[in-house]
Amino acid sequence: MEKKPFYITTPIYYPSGNPHIGHCYTTVACDSIARYRRMQGYDVMFLTGTDEHGLKIEQKAAEKGVTPKEYVDEVVKTFKKLWSYMNISYDRYIRTTDDYHIETVQKIFKALYDKGYIYKGEQKGKYCTPCESFWTESQLDENGCCPECHREVTEAKEEAYFFKMSPFADRIEKLLTETDYLQPKTRATELVNNFIKPGLEDLCVSRTTFKWGIPVTFDDKHVVYVWIDALSNYISALGFWNEQYNDFDKFWPADVHMVAKDIMRFHAIIWPAMLMALDLPLPKHLAVHGWITFNGQKMSKSLGNVVDPFILGERYGLSLIHI
Repeated sequence: MEKKPFYITTPIYYPSGNPHIGHCYTTVACDSIARYRRMQGYDVMFLTGTDEHGLKIEQKAAEKGVTPKEYVDEVVKTFKKLWSYMNISYDRYIRTTDDYHIETVQKIFKALYDKGYIYKGEQKGKYCTPCESFWTESQLDENGCCPECHREVTEAKEEAYFFKMSPFADRIEKLLTETDYLQPKTRATELVNNFIKPGLEDLCVSRTTFKWGIPVTFDDKHVVYVWIDALSNYISALGFWNEQYNDFDKFWPADVHMVAKDIMRFHAIIWPAMLMALDLPLPKHLAVHGWITFNGQKMSKSLGNVVDPFILGERYGLSLIHI
């Protein structure tokens, strides 16, 4: 009897520095589910990887005097070393610098443009480099900083392509409120009240102020902005619009995307909108977890309270990380 497929993914991690305990949180949770499903007899596809484009990577590479690709190549080695050290049983590792992923992203961008969902305009607003996100004044936190990472933002303006979000607002609200797509359900209320009810703003999907990204095929001044690039990994890794793999029909739609709460907006609103625009099935579930905190604060490099998982494992054993 043919095994029933089961597809689970971590987000692809941004390699602007070495992996930390937060990366382990999501990956270990997914690994546990993947192992359990294999024990139940499922044909499991467990995907993880790295999101390797963007301004921050370009800047980090320049600081070290290497090319962006040379920089991410070294950091990715550390990620893979950690997953090997922790016996993470992923089935496929995707890098957004992989040729087949680039092919898929360029085709998706062009398809959305041809369908009329992408148009050229000008992006103005408050920009957070670490999160690679534009924000309006009203979306900033009480200190006028990024509402996601709470770092300082800068004024930014540039020509850009935009993805129309409003055509999908009603369908996404129903997805979040009337189905069990997003778990836990409390997160759905937060997203609907903060982003959908005020009116979904069109999404900036290209950049011109840096070059480290996937070129837009019909306008070489632009590179594809992070979220169309990064989110597409879940289907490019299965061979959607590329010839690297051929198991899209087998594993899509995904059974579980698992993410931390700081990137749930992108997976609960933007990713479904992209799939709706492409007339593709939506993932079955988005599981959102909280953060590992220290004294009530999220662990982050900017606060200096991150934990190196290699050191933690050497000192206390891998079983502690797997708890």
